[in-house]
Amino acid sequence: MINIVLTPSRSVDAEPYTTGDIIAKFAGIEMKSVNELIRRYKTDLEEFGILPFEKEVLQGRGQPRKIWHLNEEQATLLITYLDNTSAVREFKKMLVRQFTDMKRELVKRRIKLEVGKDTSKGLNEAIRASGIDMHGYEFSTFNSLVYKQALGVGIGKLRQARGIPKADAITHYLSADEADAIRRVKDQVIMLLELKMDYPQIKTALQRQGIIYQVQLTLPIKKKEVLQ
Repeated sequence: MINIVLTPSRSVDAEPYTTGDIIAKFAGIEMKSVNELIRRYKTDLEEFGILPFEKEVLQGRGQPRKIWHLNEEQATLLITYLDNTSAVREFKKMLVRQFTDMKRELVKRRIKLEVGKDTSKGLNEAIRASGIDMHGYEFSTFNSLVYKQALGVGIGKLRQARGIPKADAITHYLSADEADAIRRVKDQVIMLLELKMDYPQIKTALQRQGIIYQVQLTLPIKKKEVLQ
């Protein structure tokens, strides 16, 4: 599937958007015409939020071109200003579907995030009640084990690969399936702690079952500057 609705990051709080370039390409309109419409109706569009843009990276000389980012309301409004050609109608349908799918996925992730908070609280309480002493590193050690057994990667590598800021909670950047895997392993650790197992025993038990949901990591793409 061709993605015409994007997000600025993997965060569960990210706002979906499309761009003027995408609208031009899939609606069969010259980019110059779309940008002229955006500039002409900029005041109208800004009634539905800030209208940010990124500067196109040029290979060589020339003035960097603005690539406008439009949220769902802005994009919906803009396409009402376009001629109702067959290409524009097809693009409208595609845009509506993808914004709807993106919003549905974000809602699922937010629900999983809230459910996961209760599981994390239960794990912390179980670790505390177990009396296991790792010189102050009990929670971080168990959390690291959970991620490796749930997703097959360490927290540090996952944070680096997805460009997650140090100040942000990594749970805000998990897909619904990944969050489910994390919750399942945490529930298992809680149960094993209640059975009075120590850390090495728990680690061995989890490793026997294998990884729940193996993620594939890719190198982070350098972010473009987005101006508001």
